Amino acid sequence: MPLGTDPFSAHQLLIRHCDGARLVLDVGCSAGTIARELVRRGAVVDGIEFDAEAAREAEGPGGCRRVAVGDVESMDLGDFQQGAYDVVLMADLIEHLNRPDAALRRFRPLLKPGGRLIVSTPNIANWSMRLLHLAGRWEYQDRGIMDRTHVHFFTLRSLLRALRDAGYGVQRVDVTCPLPALRRWPFNAAAHRLALAWKTLLAYQFIVIASGDHNRHVVE
Repeated sequence: MPLGTDPFSAHQLLIRHCDGARLVLDVGCSAGTIARELVRRGAVVDGIEFDAEAAREAEGPGGCRRVAVGDVESMDLGDFQQGAYDVVLMADLIEHLNRPDAALRRFRPLLKPGGRLIVSTPNIANWSMRLLHLAGRWEYQDRGIMDRTHVHFFTLRSLLRALRDAGYGVQRVDVTCPLPALRRWPFNAAAHRLALAWKTLLAYQFIVIASGDHNRHVVE
């Protein structure tokens, strides 16, 4: 997937939330789209990816320093130094996992003191989903919120609870709100502002920034 260029796209928001990170672990890095941009901005990025072909591409020129191939829910993480990473990035990953709560817990020790977890996942309570469900429709699709590969679905409340239960302190919640048209200034900025004000209804995706210390939880 090419890098999104809209400043309010998920790619660009995730990259901005990684600002200042020197060492990043991109969990579920795919072919390294985000990793390459982080490297271009001066970060060192390690990756984990289930698909071996995508992992090889992510580890190519300008990409990850190394990519471990495996299942993030069960693979041995012993090759990754505990307390080393400024950021553990999980972009559109946890909705694909059988036990997202367990996966969140097992990666927390890899964060350095003061490091942050950045997670993005779709909002199953988005207004469009509410209308479909009100009409009695629950139909999987090839992409989007109802992607047929999604195993878990999250509202804002259930996502924050999962992070708290895994030992994280939630610091900030950002959102995406892509428009079907008019994806340019000032319409994209206005849509982002509105979705921040009404996250549970208008957000298409949640982007949550959390610390590895549950005592630093500031978002309810």
